[in-house]
Amino acid sequence: MKFYAIPPNKHLNMMDNGDRYFALCHHYLNDSTYRQHFLDLRKKNPNTFITLDNGAAEESLVTEDVLIEVVKELKPTEVIAPDVLFDGQQTMSNFRSFVSKMKESSLLGTTWIFACPQGQTKETWIECYYNMLVSPFVKCIGLSKIAVPKCWNDATGDMMIGISRNQCVEELRKRTLLLKPVHLLGMGEHTEFDYYLNNKIPNIRSSDSCYTVLAAMHGIDFSKGDVTRIPTTNSYFDVELNEDQQKLAKKNIEYLKNKYKEI
Repeated sequence: MKFYAIPPNKHLNMMDNGDRYFALCHHYLNDSTYRQHFLDLRKKNPNTFITLDNGAAEESLVTEDVLIEVVKELKPTEVIAPDVLFDGQQTMSNFRSFVSKMKESSLLGTTWIFACPQGQTKETWIECYYNMLVSPFVKCIGLSKIAVPKCWNDATGDMMIGISRNQCVEELRKRTLLLKPVHLLGMGEHTEFDYYLNNKIPNIRSSDSCYTVLAAMHGIDFSKGDVTRIPTTNSYFDVELNEDQQKLAKKNIEYLKNKYKEI
């Protein structure tokens, strides 16, 4: 299993501690230093694995045309198609339109499509997931830390992330639907990953999160078994870390990489 590190914008080099790179499109557009950091990554190594996020989870969803233009410039490995929180029908409509635009722009040969199912209930979410699963254009499917808890447990406000995704994955496994790589969007308690490891769940590809760093900002050391959960706020990206916080953040990232490398 691969992990992405998402640090505050004053510490972009901490991304290097992860296995891959996660570019938030709204920061790419609004922060010239952030944008140049990713362009330099791509220039330095054309094979660097970069996932371009559409900003939906941060309520900063960019338009389809803007996302296409960023894909053209950055040439990410994969791009998350525009989704709409809790709305499976609109998400599928956006997905089909986005695939069409990617084809028209001849971008599908260089950038994969990453799809994120949405819904109001478990069944509407699974319907959306299935439509993405059978699409030949989808290489990876993302499980939202917002939509999945809502659909499985009517949970909101950063609650029940790990257990809800465990339940979701088990449901998909029972229905023989874990047929493409799955990415876990964001993180709840780091013990969420124990389920995938202990049960040898197939196709759990990767996870991105601010939480390795955010936890370190509050003195939370994963290696000591601390599963305290601090919600992420938008102000997180403006924070400047002290030296001890940076060291602990790196330790948390390494803990996840080492413990769950066999998934």
